[in-house]
Amino acid sequence: MIGLITGSGFYDLPLVTEKQQVRVDTDYGTVNVTTGMWLTTPVAFLPRHGSDHSVPPQAINYRANVAALQQMNVEAILATAVSGAIDPTMRPGQFVNISDYINFTTGRPDTFFDGRDGTVTHTDMSQPYSPVLRAMLKNAAIAQDIDLVDEAVYCATNGPRFETAAEIAMMAKLGGHLVGMTGYPEVALANEADIPYASVGVVSNPAAGLGLERLSADDLFAVVRDCTEPLHRLLGGVIEQWVAQ
Repeated sequence: MIGLITGSGFYDLPLVTEKQQVRVDTDYGTVNVTTGMWLTTPVAFLPRHGSDHSVPPQAINYRANVAALQQMNVEAILATAVSGAIDPTMRPGQFVNISDYINFTTGRPDTFFDGRDGTVTHTDMSQPYSPVLRAMLKNAAIAQDIDLVDEAVYCATNGPRFETAAEIAMMAKLGGHLVGMTGYPEVALANEADIPYASVGVVSNPAAGLGLERLSADDLFAVVRDCTEPLHRLLGGVIEQWVAQ
């Protein structure tokens, strides 16, 4: 079974058939997951913000989401990350194969290893995004002639407000290429759960101070809607490769 976690603008996956709603109880809360089939592959689909975009980024129960997929024995997680472009060469509508992250969030419960069991666990984050899945994303993009930037550092912020131009300038100096509000701690938790994880950045806008006078969520969603069909093809290409390996 493959886990699919999607963000803003992607609340349904029409290529998934035989859909069923499943409630998964975890130590961190109950999660509603949609199970189904992507062609011949079982998948577990989880929109982070809920099917009606009712959960803001700082209130997402990331630990429960990843724990639920772990309990469902998913073999890998493919995620989407609608993002602002810090790199001025990236354009709205472009896909990005995220390779690393910088965490600027605060106050989010971000580990399963909180010490309550009397042990101390340290998790390696040298390659937080699975090299195997990232290679599959690259191969799928080439095979389907989909434009995919192959390396990028994702900067995670709390939200729900957008970033200031000064913050974006700082992130650029630190080596950031994308900025978003939901990529962390999801990626770290997947690593703690030992689940291969990859994330497709979907560029929705230039980040603050890099082109737009004012950022609007409605404008971002309009860009995302146009990305739906090629994104589905890209994810489908990865799923096919994973099953065939």
